[in-house]
This record gives sequence, C-alpha cells and structure tokens, in this order.
Amino acid sequence: MLVFILILAMIIISGLTAKGKNEFFTDYCSPKNTTTANAVFSVLIFLSHSFQHIDAHNAIDEPYIAIRTFLGQAVVVTYLFYSGYGIMESIRKKKLDYVKGIPFNRFFKLWYHFALMICMFIVICFIMDKDYTLTDYLLAFTGYKSIGNDNWYLFVTFALYIIVYLSFILFRKSNILAVASVFILTIGFIFIEKELELPPRYYDTIMCFPLGMIFSLIKPYVDKILMKNDIIWLVAVTAVFIACMYCSQNRHEDFIFRVLFMCTSPILITLLMMKLQCRSSILDWFGNHIFSFFMLQRIPMRLLDHFNLNNEPYLFIGMAFFGTILIATVFDEFTDKLDKIIFKKKIKT
Repeated sequence: MLVFILILAMIIISGLTAKGKNEFFTDYCSPKNTTTANAVFSVLIFLSHSFQHIDAHNAIDEPYIAIRTFLGQAVVVTYLFYSGYGIMESIRKKKLDYVKGIPFNRFFKLWYHFALMICMFIVICFIMDKDYTLTDYLLAFTGYKSIGNDNWYLFVTFALYIIVYLSFILFRKSNILAVASVFILTIGFIFIEKELELPPRYYDTIMCFPLGMIFSLIKPYVDKILMKNDIIWLVAVTAVFIACMYCSQNRHEDFIFRVLFMCTSPILITLLMMKLQCRSSILDWFGNHIFSFFMLQRIPMRLLDHFNLNNEPYLFIGMAFFGTILIATVFDEFTDKLDKIIFKKKIKT
C-alpha cells in the first residue's frame, strides 16, 4: 500500500508550485483548485476501501496503515466543505434563482444518478446471490440503507440539500440568517441521526458543509487579513494545525473533538492552498469523475472479492483501479447524454 501512497505523492509534488515571498494565490478556492484537492482524497478513499478487501499488514504497509488510521473519515471533509462553499458562492451570484433550482438541478440530478448506480448494485447483488429484502432495496434508493454500495454520504447530502433549500427560502433576504439556519438545522439533523442509532460516519463530518458556506461569507475578510504578509499567514496556519492536532488526540474520547478535528482539517488544507497549487492532468481526471469514481469503486472490488481474486494485493488493487476507471468513464458518458435530454440547458453549479 505504501507504494501507491508514494506514487500519489510524486504526482502531487510534480505538479506543485508555490508563491514567492508575501505572494498568494487569490484563486485558491476556484473550482479547479478545490476539485484537485478532492481528487487527491478520492484516490485515498479508493485505497482505504481496497484495504478492506486484502491482507496488507506487512511491515512495509505500516506507514500507510498509520496514515489511514489518522485520517479516518477526514478523507471526505473536503468534499463536504467545498460543496458547501460552492453552493454558497452560487447563491451569492445567482441569488434566489439558484435556490429555486436546487430541488431539480441539484437534488433530483444527484438522486437519479445515484438511482442508476443503485440499479447497477442490485444486478451485482443478484450475481453474488446476496440476500437483501425488498425494503433494503427500496431504502437503498434513499441512501439510508446499503446493498454493498457507499450510501451514507448520499444520505446526508440529500438531507443537506433539503436544509439549504428550506433555509434560503425562509430567509431569502439574508444570507447570514440563512446560513445560520443551515448551521442549526444541520446540528439538529445530527441529533436525529444519533437517535436513529446510525453509525458515526453519518454525522461526524457533516458540519464541514455549513462551515464551507460560512467560509464563503467571510472569505473576503480572511483574504484581507492573511494575505498581508507571510508571517500572518504562517501564524494562522500554525494555529489551525495545532488546533487540528489537539482535536485529533482527543477525538476518540469526545465526539465534540472529533467534529472539531473534521472541521479544522479542510480549513488547514484551504489555508495551505493560498501558497501552494497543484496542477496535474491525472488528478484532473479524478476531479472530473469524482462522484462516479467514488460511488462505483465498490463494484469491481466486490466482484474481485467474490471470485477470490483478492489474494494478491497489488493485482487486486490494479484490477479494481482500472475497472473503476472504465466503469466511471462509461457511466459519466451515459449520464452526460441523459442530462442533456432531462436538463434542457447545461447546469452551472
């Protein structure tokens, strides 16, 4: 596993550029940069999922195991943070028109893509002779239940879209009040999830979404302060890093610290992006196919596992990796054509 981490590190380093003294990237939160950041974590998620199917506990794998254990659910925090940030940026530019389009342009579009994926997983279940109930299959379309797919992220995303829509319709005249509503309702949703006794992965990262929206509102002030010079920026990065590490040390004993660790992680990454920028055609591909690569990787993994092709870790990862790329590419080409039929014009999000 360490080999794949080193390959990923080399890809990042080869495309890395840094600003000079007292200079900063003003476009550090552009879709291009946030997509690249998400692409890196997309690969880490793939490796983490692969690890569940193979025996990779040799001495050489210890560094990767340490990295995987440290990150935990933090591999998805940029997804949520930049999703919240991006939606808020769109609302600031397009105002109520964007909000009114959320049910169809965001919620329905995401759901029907997800529903198509669930249909694919149902086929896999029949191939593997998995014993799921009709209720399991039906609830799988909501993200509440899993039939071998990754479901929790979609479940919370659907809920967040509903929360955003209701908040900005209710407080349409004030972005600040609307975001405050998103923040409060998200906390309320966490309590609901805990009452339903859902696993912690459903709710320990979710606050990164409203945090991303808040960052969108305060970004001009953050830039004005931190981009004065390198010293101020370095002090801020150091402070966030220390807070992140402190929360990490206490996250296993206290849920609040776990949430704070998840929230400080994307902030730290975002601040580093003020000075560092990565350009890679390889990462661009993963960024452009991030949803399908993330959601469909379980299909080749489960099939390889089912046919006992997981005895050789490197072969398993290689076959699952390129299998996922193939499936994701075909899926995205199909849904792109379908989108042009369902959605009359290209949706800019």
